[in-house]
Amino acid sequence: MKNDGIYRLGIDIGGTFTDFVLLNEETGENRIGKILTTSEDPSEGVITGLKNLIEEEKIDPHQISTIVHGTTLVTNALIERKGSKTGLITTEGFRDALEIANQYRFDPHDVYLEKPEPLVPRHLRFTVDERVLADGTVSKSLVRGELEERVRKFQEMGVEALAICFMNSYKNGVHEKEALNIINEIAPEMYVSISSEVIPEIREFERTSTTVANVFVKATVEIYLQKVIQRLEDLGFEGNFFMMLSNGGICTVETACEFPVRILESGPAAGALAASMYGEKSSFPNVLSFDMGGTTAKSCIIENNTPLKVNEFEVARVYRFKKGSGLPIKASVIEMIEIGAGGGSIAYIDKFGLLKVGPQSAGSNPGPVSYGLGGTEPTVTDADLVLGYLDPHFFLGGKMKLDKDAAYKAIKEKIADPLGLDPIEAAWGIHKVVNENMSNAARIHAIEYGKDLAQFPLFAFGGAGPVHAYNVAKNLGVDVVALPLGAGTTSALGLLCAPLAFDYVRSYFGHLDALDWNEVNRFFAEMADEGRKLLTAAGLQDEEIAVSRSCDMRYIGQGHEANVILPEGELHEDRIEEIEASFQRTYEELYHQAGPDMPLEALTWRVSVSGPRPQIPLESLNQDSYKKALKGEREVYFDGQGSFIKTPVYDRYLLGAGFQTQGPAVFEEHESTVVVGVEAKDIKIDEQNNLIVRWS
Repeated sequence: MKNDGIYRLGIDIGGTFTDFVLLNEETGENRIGKILTTSEDPSEGVITGLKNLIEEEKIDPHQISTIVHGTTLVTNALIERKGSKTGLITTEGFRDALEIANQYRFDPHDVYLEKPEPLVPRHLRFTVDERVLADGTVSKSLVRGELEERVRKFQEMGVEALAICFMNSYKNGVHEKEALNIINEIAPEMYVSISSEVIPEIREFERTSTTVANVFVKATVEIYLQKVIQRLEDLGFEGNFFMMLSNGGICTVETACEFPVRILESGPAAGALAASMYGEKSSFPNVLSFDMGGTTAKSCIIENNTPLKVNEFEVARVYRFKKGSGLPIKASVIEMIEIGAGGGSIAYIDKFGLLKVGPQSAGSNPGPVSYGLGGTEPTVTDADLVLGYLDPHFFLGGKMKLDKDAAYKAIKEKIADPLGLDPIEAAWGIHKVVNENMSNAARIHAIEYGKDLAQFPLFAFGGAGPVHAYNVAKNLGVDVVALPLGAGTTSALGLLCAPLAFDYVRSYFGHLDALDWNEVNRFFAEMADEGRKLLTAAGLQDEEIAVSRSCDMRYIGQGHEANVILPEGELHEDRIEEIEASFQRTYEELYHQAGPDMPLEALTWRVSVSGPRPQIPLESLNQDSYKKALKGEREVYFDGQGSFIKTPVYDRYLLGAGFQTQGPAVFEEHESTVVVGVEAKDIKIDEQNNLIVRWS
């Protein structure tokens, strides 16, 4: 890479590794870096990894114009309950909304069903005697003295953060704003979130849960980001710093600190964006994104180069596959399924004598046994090493040596001997079990949306994804696998694909033929104006900003809605037929059949404001000869053969468009390894330097 020019940098913090992609904006060249995540202080790993990268490439931090950052910090804080001591103030009579939830039993046959504990225990939930009615009119005013008394009591109890969620505040947030001003005046040290700003949307339990989660992690995110920015400035960075949003957009640090719940799924979202970009450039408009790292595996369905998005999801599920067993979050997010299956996932024998893998992970500290950092439990990475999929002398490009003998010994003692298996059989069992776990998760994800995965090529990346992609694809009945160059840091590259964007929402309920369309046009204009101001403040020109509108609609009397794209321009009663036609198209896409001829009602209106999507030119690595790319051969285990096979090993960086071979084969990069089985009839590099594997 030339050491002149202007650069953009993507930084993605995962549970095991922190990834970096440094992109030259003029040439499209990129360089990648990877370092073990410093879990106690993630900012330490960020700065250490960045220093290593800029020293290796001999560039000055002043040349970096933009940094885009994604992190699992918020998700981990909610899962581990490591946030601020939080209190809740709500309307009298609704103290237990968090506990009662929606009375939905996600498993009606489980008499021992365990529901997630609220982030705010009952003794930290207070009420005040105010009331706004469903139409937004004030029935009982907020009494300042009563609120002050509650806040003083919270201070005595050591509460650090407060969530304010009053009844019907989505319709009229006047009391919440009044409460915010009072609290800022008498308790300026407290972090405060009000639901009318976080999520002014109908449904009391979900709105309260989201607001509580937002303020619970507010201090954690603010302290972390301030530390990162200060360390970057000390290093000499003077450019723009943005955070990745869960919906695939990016925002300023100020916005992320105010609404941290919006960055919950920032890292996984970046991976899905990268998959859609590669798919578009490679003529794969529909793909199944498969991202397997050190701690988790994520799958996302991408249709027409667009990842699926939803406006509600769950975090910290008690039962990982059961909807309703987690904390509901109302926010726009790229829809994916995520499970505890990664290179660091621990293999063990359960109480029934069965081999299990994950969701517990060795993480980065102590990590897999083969890391030599104190780990004692065998992991997926240890099994992959024993099976010959990984080169112990070329992990992270040779920067980190792996102890194959220690991995073999741990698998033998902890898994093979208790089960009466050969250690190689046990290692293959670990590999196969984790593949089945990921395949089952992907099937569930597809079934929920009525998709046939056989029609979706598997686009695989992440540090461990390329090792497992071939067998996962076979499990799913997919006969095409695509793997990008630099697969181990693809999510970090995806951060650089994201546009500046933010979403706004207002709930306004009513039958389509009874709505006040002047009111609809008014709040649409307010949301669009607010979004334009936010994005122009971040550096965009007004002509670069695009605004899209949608509405959550349903048949009258239904309990669930479909998000429907609305026509452009002013809305009025003469356009109801257009809106109804859009709903019918959406309904058919979702359910593969026409809906009944029934009247419709609208619940929630949405505006998405975004800037242009950055274009990332992919490097061309066309080569005239591939002889130098063949590094040699090594013994690799393939179950179909029941033994180790001498397998050619290629240097992935020396292969360009035009290369073609058959399986079996191994392709090594610094941050990941691609393993292809004997059934692969066609392995080639396309014009975008993706490795394309087919076996039918």
